[in-house]
Amino acid sequence: MSHGFRGPHPLLPQRPLPVSLAQEKIRLRAELRAARDAIPPERAAAAAGDVAARTLRWLLGKGLDPARAPIGLYASLPGELDCLPLLAALAEKGYPTLLPVAGAKATPLAFRLWRPGDPLVPGRFGLREPAAAAPEMRPQILLLPLLGFDGEGTRLGFGGGYYDATLAHLRGNGLRLAGGLAFACQRAEKIPRENHDEKLDFVVTEAELFDFTDSSCASCSSAT
Repeated sequence: MSHGFRGPHPLLPQRPLPVSLAQEKIRLRAELRAARDAIPPERAAAAAGDVAARTLRWLLGKGLDPARAPIGLYASLPGELDCLPLLAALAEKGYPTLLPVAGAKATPLAFRLWRPGDPLVPGRFGLREPAAAAPEMRPQILLLPLLGFDGEGTRLGFGGGYYDATLAHLRGNGLRLAGGLAFACQRAEKIPRENHDEKLDFVVTEAELFDFTDSSCASCSSAT
């Protein structure tokens, strides 16, 4: 069944870089946030269901032992693609599902076990986090929110530096895969990348799955 997002999605046009990469990122954040926020609620909900189904099929195809593959997700903020349908599906399959806990700016996030129905408490910057009593675990797979991404796996975040620090830390401590969850309209033609920007291994949208680890695929995308 089509929910209105199956057709092609034009990429945001590439423009010459301004004086600084920071200025270009500010411009892209504004454009991509506006495109994301223009999605009607019913289409956003349908997209979240499509992303959940596509991501679950892809992860199940990896043959991971659920008991040994904790998966980090996020408590969605307004406008972000809602990952609760995916989290619920993963929990039902037996995967430990984790949510982040934020500390000081630009420091790695911690992750605590959270399942649907467990309490969430207010954290830093208005984020919702698992209660302090929830067990802390290290994710093997990490699914991130984002404002934008491009065809090379470059992620445009919100500027706080949390996820870049988290990816750098976890990739040295057993992280297998890191991917983004997004609406198709959040893909840009090119996102400027700085030395500290960590690339993604894959991105899942309601339209397709982009696998940036598959060098044999020129477009790095799959509609599965």
